[in-house]
Amino acid sequence: MLDLRGFLQKAKEDGDLLELEEVDWDLELGTITELLVEKGGAALLFDKFKGYPEGYRVATNLYGTVRRFAVAIGMPNTSSRMDIIKRWRALDFTPVKPVEVNTGPILENAYFGDDINLYQFPVPRYHEHDGGRYIGTGVAVIMRDPDEGEINVGVQRVMVHDEKTVGLYISPGKHNALIRQKYWSKGESCPVVMDFGPAPLLFLSAASHVPWGISEFDWAGYLANEPIEVIPGKITGLPVPANSEIVVEGECLPPEVELRIEGPLGEWTGYYAGGERQEPVVRVKALYHRNKPILAGVPPIKPPRYAFAVQVRTTPFLWNDLEKAGIRGIKGVWEHEAGGGRMITIISLKQEYGGHAMQAGLAAVGSHGGGYMSKLVIVVDEDIDPTDLNDVLWVKANPMPNFRGTRFTNAHEILIWASKSKKSRYSFNHHAMKSLNGGKQMRSDWYLPLCTGSERIKIDGKKAHATQKPEALLYRVLLASTDPGSSRFASRTDDQG
Repeated sequence: MLDLRGFLQKAKEDGDLLELEEVDWDLELGTITELLVEKGGAALLFDKFKGYPEGYRVATNLYGTVRRFAVAIGMPNTSSRMDIIKRWRALDFTPVKPVEVNTGPILENAYFGDDINLYQFPVPRYHEHDGGRYIGTGVAVIMRDPDEGEINVGVQRVMVHDEKTVGLYISPGKHNALIRQKYWSKGESCPVVMDFGPAPLLFLSAASHVPWGISEFDWAGYLANEPIEVIPGKITGLPVPANSEIVVEGECLPPEVELRIEGPLGEWTGYYAGGERQEPVVRVKALYHRNKPILAGVPPIKPPRYAFAVQVRTTPFLWNDLEKAGIRGIKGVWEHEAGGGRMITIISLKQEYGGHAMQAGLAAVGSHGGGYMSKLVIVVDEDIDPTDLNDVLWVKANPMPNFRGTRFTNAHEILIWASKSKKSRYSFNHHAMKSLNGGKQMRSDWYLPLCTGSERIKIDGKKAHATQKPEALLYRVLLASTDPGSSRFASRTDDQG
């Protein structure tokens, strides 16, 4: 879908859109959104906010289900998770570059200078302790590399400071952070376009691990099988998506020029990550919007509720990285919801030689996608569906002879679980595990790894199973030993840059 309105209209036709009126932008909108996300409910379109003109709307819970994600990328709404993953891998990728046009719906309203006022939109405050109103959660942030000339599109969080100024937080190492730093190192401000109501395919491409050197515009055009229409920005010259809802042009000032307090924001880990910090700002020089504009809201929500879209944004690129590393026999890969689509990786593998499974696990940890916030890698046999946590945990519930091994790296744990009792299978610690237990089978109490990779906690499997869903249990265990003040959680997180 190359138009947010078209996507919402299709959701409405499918009976998958709930339209609400007179909801408060302050917390109430965020609460309703989270409740619908928890239930896998319909997309939401809010209108008639107190103090705002009718037609100034906010859309949330956009891509949080398999069916809506499939519609967003032009696939049947009956598509399976693995069908979507295989499509997003884009093994036959050929860039479809954007096409420049002279005008488009985004220019229906244009403001410059003193006429700019970001508070004309009902920008939400999503969580109780958020540091401000975040206009950019479902945003596409557009920059041009000053050296290579390549256009990059990322998803970063944007907080409103005043009518003409926003805070732009970018996690270290993200592509837009690298581009911005190039301008700053020359003593220059970084030109930027921020699209607050982007086409679904552009947003989802921007939020994915698209490799450096490939523009997300080209990626989205490939997936749509047609180019995205753009208008050269009057201020920056950067591409402004012609059919988007709300777009600003501006300049991101060097830190030595101006910093302001940004955050906190309730992030996708389930924490207020990073607290308040001095961060760079963007001075808005131009504001464009369509008639009756729609602000796209994709607020972070604690796993495993945080949007199916995250798994699709990360899993396909990890799968590609594994095959590029020479790992054969991969039948499926899944970055599980309980880990926010990043921290828990499950690989289904047809083992061909000794050490094959451990090689796959180590390759995942060492890859671009797998190395970012990764805590746990589980490798299972090819008959296990990696997207089904019950199927994966069923393997662990088998007798200990089918448990294949554990290896710790600095901050990861790799588990190898087998589902088939063949003596010819490659196992390297079965006898060691039995010897630790006096030559007997291990008891039915079971262990799950902690984030640090250096300790374990013991959980009574029966009690945990009786009181919690597998996803909730795995998320709780994953974060049980994580110190929110540690270096790994002190830095804030956002999506692909």
